[in-house]
Amino acid sequence: MKLNPVLEQYFYHEGRGPELQNVRWKNNGVVLFGFEYYNPDDTYSAENLKHIILNKVQTFSMASDEVHGCIVANRDTNAAIHEILDSDWLASFNQAHMSNSKHYQIMFYDEIYDVVCESIKFGLGKIEA
Repeated sequence: MKLNPVLEQYFYHEGRGPELQNVRWKNNGVVLFGFEYYNPDDTYSAENLKHIILNKVQTFSMASDEVHGCIVANRDTNAAIHEILDSDWLASFNQAHMSNSKHYQIMFYDEIYDVVCESIKFGLGKIEA
């Protein structure tokens, strides 16, 4: 499997990933939009809250870390987001709307999200919709 670490300086793990605080949705809860979180060494306060925004989500899945079949984060890097460059999962979808999409695996403390979207953007604080 070919991997590319993403946003390692902003979203990282120390064995387990950032602490998920809120999953954000748009279009009345239909479209996954982003996540609010704390990194492993953050104290839980408003000034330490961070977020990532997912651009043009096509599909996603979520599983607990206990049942996910292939967690790609490892000790070679502290990145808790990886782009899976040779994704069989991405290739299994109808490619008509996927030309700019990438498969990302996002590891939180207890949840693993596999997301197909165009890009991921980092920000500070709550997501302003």
